Amino acid sequence: MNWLAIFDGLLALVALQIAYQARNLASLRLGCSLIGAAAVLGALKFSGLLPLPGLHQSLSMLGAGVGIPLLAVTVIWPQGLITTQRRFSWIFGVILAVVCVLLAIIAGLKIVPSLLALAGVIAMLGVGFVRRQWLVVGASMCMLVAQLLFVTKFSVGQFQPGDFLHVGIAAGLLLLSRWALNDRRYFATAGIGA
Repeated sequence: MNWLAIFDGLLALVALQIAYQARNLASLRLGCSLIGAAAVLGALKFSGLLPLPGLHQSLSMLGAGVGIPLLAVTVIWPQGLITTQRRFSWIFGVILAVVCVLLAIIAGLKIVPSLLALAGVIAMLGVGFVRRQWLVVGASMCMLVAQLLFVTKFSVGQFQPGDFLHVGIAAGLLLLSRWALNDRRYFATAGIGA
């Protein structure tokens, strides 16, 4: 059984469902859309239906280097313009995408998107602890552990490092969306939320 395709498909379903639900949180919507798009291409690639590894790799780079920092913006500045206004969310996303392309592809520093993703997760974790937002802490921990297992190439039996990455990011997104879409107390002053 091809677990990479299954778990990438699961991540795609979770990320795209959250993107659909996050109508008033532009940064969460765009971040989840990028992650979901990369996961869709991953599911197609690993199932053999769309063997375009370069396209999947490029979109995965943007999912990590742009999508996860957009999630961090949602947590850090839930009432900020990047979080609430689609135009500013896209401007922020395009700037990060340009940085990723220039540094990772042109300059050959392929670690940059991973470092941006790691910085975003650590920022969410720190803010979650300070604000006592335990769903954010749980989401950040899921994503952090997933990234560490992927980087260390941890595998068990048939499960590869990518499997742990996909499941951990999906679990983190579920917890993060529960916080972002249901914490009416926190978002009430900005008039946003589900």
